[in-house]
Order: sequence, then C-alpha cells, then structure tokens
Amino acid sequence: MPENTTPPTPPQDPSKAAAAPAAQPDAGHIPMSEEMDSARWTLPPVVPLLIAAVFVAILVSVVVLSNRSKPVASLAITKVASVDQQGNTMVAIQAKLDNQIDKLLYVKAIIAEVETADGKKVKDNAAPSMEGARYIEAFPPLQEAKADPIKEELKLPAKTSYNGVAVFAFPIDKKAFDTRKGLTLRVQMYDNPTLVAVEAPPKQ
Repeated sequence: MPENTTPPTPPQDPSKAAAAPAAQPDAGHIPMSEEMDSARWTLPPVVPLLIAAVFVAILVSVVVLSNRSKPVASLAITKVASVDQQGNTMVAIQAKLDNQIDKLLYVKAIIAEVETADGKKVKDNAAPSMEGARYIEAFPPLQEAKADPIKEELKLPAKTSYNGVAVFAFPIDKKAFDTRKGLTLRVQMYDNPTLVAVEAPPKQ
C-alpha cells in the first residue's frame, strides 16, 4: 500500500493574489515637516490682506468726506447796543447772515441768550420787526446797531448776504449785561439747521 503523503500545494497564481492593503498612517506620528507644510499653505498671505485693509480704509474715508454735510448759511454778530429800561436791559443785536447755497432760505425764529458773570442765563425772542424799529427810534443808544430788521419769515435769496438787527429785552440790569460772560444769537431756519453766533465777552 502506498505511503500516505500530503500533496504539494500548487503555486499561487500572481494574477489572483489579493493586493496587500496599503499601510494606514498613524495619526499620532505625523511628521512635523508635513504639519508645517500644511500650515504654510492654509494660512492666508499677509501682504494681500494689508493691501485690502488699506483700500477699504481709503474707500470709507472717501464716503465719509463726500457725505459730510456742507454749511447752508453762516451767522455773525457785528454790533451790540444796549440801554437801561427800568431795571431791565434792552439790547439791539446787529448780525450778518450769509446764504451759502443755491436755494432760498426762510427765517423761522430769532432768539438771544445772555450769560451773566455769575453764570446765570436768560433768553428772549426778538421783538416783532415793527416794535423793534420803534424801540430803536425811541432809545438813541440802540441806534448804534440800526439796520434792517431780522424778522420771522425773512427770505434770504440764494448766495446772498443780509445785515440786519433784532431787538431783545432781558430781565437783568445794564451793569449785569455789560459784565456778561457771553452773548449768543440763534436764528432758526425752516427745513435747515439753526444758525448760531457767539459774541466774545466784552473787554472790561
């Protein structure tokens, strides 16, 4: 009886051999050089960012400057005259208004404020133009500031100047007015900002 022998294993066909699985990288042992290379390619370039920031800053500045409101008109106090009136003080304020736009402007109200030496502030609305003219004629000291009246509903044509006067009465004596800290005139306009003029304190 022939001896029981194990038949030899036939050689494996290379074409049928399964491909060996690719080695998987170890996440805990990534080479430092690869990490640095990845950071180099994912971080944004600095120079283009700086150029973009400068461009945006310039653009914002241009927009802000172009949208800045332009002055509509200006107001300046040119003369002040006063007279004592039974413990009160009547004041004629002459002022110049300049319309700086190509549009007709209308005066809505005229208000003056006096700040006395002790910090007290008193206000008054301008007397009606007809009354103001009578006060100026009746009290000679006020004639130093005589001019056409600055009155409500006064029309200021485009690109023109107007020199006028408004008369006020303040409940302070003349000495308190003469030693005032300041005098402020406000001319309110229809549909436009209020014009403000501040007189420097008179020299003592």
